[in-house]
Parts: sequence; C-alpha cells; structure tokens
Amino acid sequence: MPPRDAIKSRKLLMNLTYAEVRTVVNGLDNVPHICEDTYMSERKTVGQVLLDLKARTTMSLDDIAKGGDYKGKSSVQEYFKDTYDTPLGRKAADRFAKALRGKGAPPILEEEIEALVSHRPPSNAKTVKYEGSSLSRMNDDLPVYGSAMGADTIVDGEAIELTRLNTADIIEYRERPQILNGKRDVYGLYVQGNSMDPAFDDGDLLVVQKTSSISARDFVVVYLRPTDDTDDGETARHVLIKRLVRRTSQFVELQQYEPKLTFRIAMNDVLRIDKALRMSDVLASAA
Repeated sequence: MPPRDAIKSRKLLMNLTYAEVRTVVNGLDNVPHICEDTYMSERKTVGQVLLDLKARTTMSLDDIAKGGDYKGKSSVQEYFKDTYDTPLGRKAADRFAKALRGKGAPPILEEEIEALVSHRPPSNAKTVKYEGSSLSRMNDDLPVYGSAMGADTIVDGEAIELTRLNTADIIEYRERPQILNGKRDVYGLYVQGNSMDPAFDDGDLLVVQKTSSISARDFVVVYLRPTDDTDDGETARHVLIKRLVRRTSQFVELQQYEPKLTFRIAMNDVLRIDKALRMSDVLASAA
C-alpha cells in the first residue's frame, strides 16, 4: 500500500484538479455541478501553489534553485510570487520536480508540479451568452509546437540563448482567439529560458504568425539554418526569440534583455522570421 503521506499528497492534488463550481441559473446561485479539471473562481495562482509547496519543506529559494540546477535564487524568485500565474514551461517543471520531489510533509509528488504545466485560468462561473453567432466562441484548434531549451550559440564572444523547436511535434491545441479565426499561418510555442525577461517569462505561451509585416521593436521568432550536413535550406532545429532592432539584406539585428545585449545574425544563417505576441496580449487586444 502507498505510504500515508503519499496518499495525502494525492488528495491535495485531486483538490487542485477537481472543483465544485456554482452556476447562476435563472438568477439563482444554488445549482452546483462538478467539472473535471476546472478551477474554482477562488483557485490559487501558479505562484501561490509553488509557495504552498515550498512551505511544506524547510527549503529556501537558494536551496530550490540549487536543487533545480539554477544559477541562484534570482532565477526562480519570480515563480514564487503570489501574482505569478503563467503555466510552467517544460524545462522549469522538470527542474522544480527535481528540486522538490519527495521533499516536505507530506512528500511532494511530481504530479503536483506537472499540474502547473497546464494550469488553467479560473472559471467565471457564469452562463454562456447565446446572443450572436456561435462563431464568436473560441475553437480549440491553435497548434502549439514542442519547444525546449537549446545549447547557447556564441555571437561576437557572447552566449546567446537558443530554443529548440520541433514543428513536427504538436504537443497540444489551445483555444484560438476570435481575432485569429481563418488564419492558417498561426501557431503557439512556450518560452524556454529567461533571456527576454521581463517581456516574456519562462513558460509564457506565445502566439506566432508567419508574416512579412515585421517592424523594428516587434518581438520575433528567428529560424536558424543548421550548421551541419542536415541543412536542406528549409528545416530549422533552433530559433531565437528576441526583439527586432533592424533588418537588412545582409543581417538581422536583435535585442535580448537578460543579459542585456544587442547582436547581429547574418541573413545567410536565417531561414525565416515570424512575429510573436504573448497570448495574453492577443486576448487583450481582441477584448
């Protein structure tokens, strides 16, 4: 039989993923129903859950950072703010699982960390408005490609953070904002790393569009040509998620925030450049 502490941890996890939501029906707030994987309107943010997990241990932020192979607590402290509410990226989840798994009383389960990878926004517990076309509802058909932290590339003696992107691996489909309906050249990816902090946090979901309409100061996803014999002129294994400074026929100049750096990539090494926005910004612009 599983240890009693492990059973208690699993019950805590179930309380996160199953909630009773009260729905307004004919003006009466007394009709409860059970929604699988639905959070209560008072549900905790990702940061609050992480703070609760930390409180179950005797670990400091330095301990957690060290256990997750981070450089120091400055690399993780943003996650442990009660206002932080972005799904954890794959790499961040793996690192926190490594640092926290089995610690505390009751022992922290890996599933408790995994639940934060797909942390969902709270339900507003209101009835759906049926006025207007049903097309106004968001469809779950926005593909999200698999991404992971890649090895740094060296540009002018500086280490630049790369992201591995597998466009053949659709890890999930997310709700497509109405403003993107009918656009086939749009996809999502999760930010890996902190090089664009505070614009993008590790784990932020970006909406990316293949477009020729890119201007200075736009955030971009730059597809890089492989530097080995696998280069076929069409396939990229690594991308740069940065801010565009300028683009010429010879080079593209990019900016990152952490550490602050401006650098150039020869256009011969670039397959294409897509435009990127945070999902939250897209939703806000459509509101």
